[in-house]
Amino acid sequence: MSTWFKDDANPQLLTEAKQIAWEFLERSGEIDDPGEVNQFLIGKIEQMIEQGQRNRLALSNRAIAAFQEYRRARTIELALVSR
Repeated sequence: MSTWFKDDANPQLLTEAKQIAWEFLERSGEIDDPGEVNQFLIGKIEQMIEQGQRNRLALSNRAIAAFQEYRRARTIELALVSR
């Protein structure tokens, strides 16, 4: 991946987007493992920033949607394993 879009000079964008996503997930009761959720959100938002996304609301909304999809898949997988 090219480092052209990498924005190491703006950690505030990552922090703000993660905080928005975190607060939404917290209010909706979707945080069952804070460490896992934190790492997931940071990883997903960093990936999008590296791809050139700079809108913090778009970053947070996409990270929320990705986490919700991940959580649904994890729940289905656990249900199948416990049968």
